[in-house]
Amino acid sequence: MKTRILLTLIATTATTATMSAHATNGYFRLGYGANSIAMAGTGTALAQDGLAGAVNPATIFGVKQDFNVALSVFNPQRGFEVTGASPSQAQMGEFALTNGKVQSDNEYFLIPSFAYKTELNDDLALSVSVYGNGGMNTQYSESVFYAGKTGVDLSQVFLNTTLAIKLPSNTQVGFAPILALQSFEANGVGSFAGFSSSPTKVSDNGEDTVFGYGARVGIAHQLNENIHLGASYQSKIDFERFEKYEGLFAEQGDMDVPSTYNLGVAFDNNNFTIALDYQVINYSETAAVANPLMPNLMTAQLGNDKGAGFGWNDMEIIKLGGALKRNNGDVIRAGVSYGEQPIESSEVLFNILAPGVQEWHFTAGYEFGDVDSRYSVAVSYSPSKSVKGKNPLYQSQDQFIEIEMEQYEVTFAAAF
Repeated sequence: MKTRILLTLIATTATTATMSAHATNGYFRLGYGANSIAMAGTGTALAQDGLAGAVNPATIFGVKQDFNVALSVFNPQRGFEVTGASPSQAQMGEFALTNGKVQSDNEYFLIPSFAYKTELNDDLALSVSVYGNGGMNTQYSESVFYAGKTGVDLSQVFLNTTLAIKLPSNTQVGFAPILALQSFEANGVGSFAGFSSSPTKVSDNGEDTVFGYGARVGIAHQLNENIHLGASYQSKIDFERFEKYEGLFAEQGDMDVPSTYNLGVAFDNNNFTIALDYQVINYSETAAVANPLMPNLMTAQLGNDKGAGFGWNDMEIIKLGGALKRNNGDVIRAGVSYGEQPIESSEVLFNILAPGVQEWHFTAGYEFGDVDSRYSVAVSYSPSKSVKGKNPLYQSQDQFIEIEMEQYEVTFAAAF
């Protein structure tokens, strides 16, 4: 029966997750699982719920229930505004946008996740989890780049199989091979075909889906009765190339997920928990994300190794979360996270498609139930953040582009 439930939930979660899109820290999720999200995505040193293997594979011994199912309702509000000189003043060869404010149409997404954990013996535990790792979606009804309705849809779903081992001296290590599925579609960017090494593979070619693989490793150590330490590293997730968009993304359509690493410390007793995490996302490893628009657009064709990208910087994120344990077994959680957004003001033109500019996240949650069955709800809010810069393809005049994003998320979870 458990095997049948496991296979059904894996298939359902994987199918639904590829249809969702989300962005918090760049295009990575803030956290995985309702309790972790409620504590600002912490969990490197101490497991918060069944999806602990997605943060640190070594901590899954702390997961009490076999199954964990979660569903997030994600509401990003994205848009941009063009001000300054109008297109009528543009000279030959310049690319000016229409003045005005535009909002993305898609505003609500469902993000499912699932995890199963079992202890094979006193020193060996296994966990299988499926979750949306990250993504980005914009859909503008206007023809932003004069090539039809404009937008992109990038989604990633991970299958993480964790094996954790207990070592002497209160130390655990974990290893998690990752199989991944990534889909992408771009529309309305055909105006840039003339800059591409493959002009027919830039825009409006439908959805392209590719497979990838990588791994996450972790270590956890209980320093004493109350203090826990943890560290984890996720390798670059190596994906097949998007053949339908090999003329858009650098390195002939290659869109690997960059590596990340986490460090964490937590204090835990019978009354409360405080957790502090530090995370780094190495966006500079993926040329399609990190290559700047200029001068690359003029010096190398789109799709080439040095082709223009989104110009994202690496991100460093600090996460602080707390949990207050009530006498009846219920738990109140809250947290705050900050990471400097990855987009320079010089990169606003292409990032109309991917305005991942969020920095602050404020979270809270509540968990209740009995020993065998637990239920959680978590809320996350990221205040409006914008980045403004000059249109780099309209050199003779001052035309400015301001990209902006604000987001809300509610997650419901059950563990049993």
